[in-house]
Amino acid sequence: MFLPQRLSARIVAGAALLLAANGCVNLDDAAGLSQLSDEARVSLPRVSNDVAETCARQNTLFENTPQAERPPAQQAQDCKPYQEIADHLANDESILADYFDALGKLASNEPMGYDARIEKNVTATGANSSLSANTASAGNAAQSILKSLADAASRGYREKQLGQLIQQNDPAIQALTQALKKVITVDYALLLSNEELSLDNFYKGPMASAQPTERLTLILVQRQYAHDKLAMQSRKDNIAAYGKVMDDISALHAKLKQQAAGKAGVVEICKQVRPLALSLKAALSEIQSRSN
Repeated sequence: MFLPQRLSARIVAGAALLLAANGCVNLDDAAGLSQLSDEARVSLPRVSNDVAETCARQNTLFENTPQAERPPAQQAQDCKPYQEIADHLANDESILADYFDALGKLASNEPMGYDARIEKNVTATGANSSLSANTASAGNAAQSILKSLADAASRGYREKQLGQLIQQNDPAIQALTQALKKVITVDYALLLSNEELSLDNFYKGPMASAQPTERLTLILVQRQYAHDKLAMQSRKDNIAAYGKVMDDISALHAKLKQQAAGKAGVVEICKQVRPLALSLKAALSEIQSRSN
């Protein structure tokens, strides 16, 4: 007569033990979404801000090159459009972080809030139209996510609406991560390649023409060149890490959508998303460690 109750109690106890063994009691515990959000908010702009900083560094090289050594038609770059794009990217990255923070809060049934932002139009850069176009695409996707967060906050979403929010926003998340990835791994990578060419030209000519009497000066210049090349390699490594972050976010959200559609239990969600969350955390930490 009491067997079903005992059996039920054993099942509940076994499930609790399994959850404890997996260190997971809800979605935020499974993926650490709120923590990942905080880390993304710090790490990602350290890469995207360099869209403007590479322009400034190239202008410094130009200004420190003697007039006779400059190509006749060459002028310093206008860095204002690049700064606007960097600001725009940082804003989109912040919205992406807000979204995952919101998922974490919903998963643990905490009140959800958001900061409303109005995106500015992206200033077209004559030097790189692809950069402007991909940044605009990212902004459009971020706007869609922002509107969804505003709606969820105003309606007082809680844990039971989590799956709905995930499925609704997956297209925008996929679009945003791919657009941001293109901006950094294609457009910014090209800017960095141009900077490296300018860097090599700035140092190599004077180093090659240095006189024997300038030996000590040459050593100092060689050391500075090596330092600048090392910093350049660090930025290249950040490009690869940034691309991996975006791929991991895309894959993580796609997996969450799949689990939400299948109404998977917490243990199964833990099993599916934890490896992706760990990979994402490692890539974010990699960027942060190089930028310190």
